[in-house]
Amino acid sequence: MPINNNFMLKELAGEYMIIPLSSSNVNISKILNINETGAFIFKCLENNDDVTTIIFKMKNEYDIEEELLKNDVLEFIEKLKKLGIYHD
Repeated sequence: MPINNNFMLKELAGEYMIIPLSSSNVNISKILNINETGAFIFKCLENNDDVTTIIFKMKNEYDIEEELLKNDVLEFIEKLKKLGIYHD
């Protein structure tokens, strides 16, 4: 799975967070707050969806131009890569 097993997505009171785990404990100092769109992308990545599939799913879910979706998806994935949360 491309999502690093040391991270998990949680939703609490409508807020989404990517939580790093360390030895089965939560490392609170490194929690990453994300929006609903980021959570959607994260869940797709957990299902091993590729960028094309993620964009297709998002077009069906949201009324957003495909080129804008592609840029946003790629930018979010790059951020996850830099943080060590995702790898191809």
